[in-house]
Amino acid sequence: MGAFAEARYFAWQRVAADQRFPIKGASLDAGQILGGAELARSFAGGPVLLARLAPVGYHHVHYCDDGQTLQHAWEGRRLWTVNWHALQNKPDILFRNERRINILQTKNFGRIGFVETGALSVGRIVQVHPLDQPFHRGEEKSVFRFGGSAIVVFGEADAWRPAQDLVENTRQGIETLVRLGNEIARR
Repeated sequence: MGAFAEARYFAWQRVAADQRFPIKGASLDAGQILGGAELARSFAGGPVLLARLAPVGYHHVHYCDDGQTLQHAWEGRRLWTVNWHALQNKPDILFRNERRINILQTKNFGRIGFVETGALSVGRIVQVHPLDQPFHRGEEKSVFRFGGSAIVVFGEADAWRPAQDLVENTRQGIETLVRLGNEIARR
């Protein structure tokens, strides 16, 4: 799986339906990020990627594989910053901020929960690709308007694994800068 955005990545091998996984002492609840416990259960035991886009980065988001959008929703409204300090001290940012929740059926990586989260100074997420049309690997999906933002990607159990360097760096509390298209996971 190539990086869908130029960003600073965290990665976890598995998430349980009721797991609150840590980011430097804070926690993220999969059910709240995805907009419901039922969706979170469908990704129980699967991998998770968190990509934090910095204001200086390229804010265009691309599809990581061929496939189609199965469902989509728009949640949250308030915009808080998603910088590293904020993620450490305000654990509910990623499920309070405006977010676009997409369930994607992909050719090589199964179903993935793809959650784009807006942030302070971003204001909005613009979906570029029509949600009712199939998509292809590398095709532009959306764009964040100026500022920082974040994307959380949930995978089904045993469908794919995050790159080992991302997992190791995450265990050490280190974000890994990844360029668009560089490997972030394998089937």
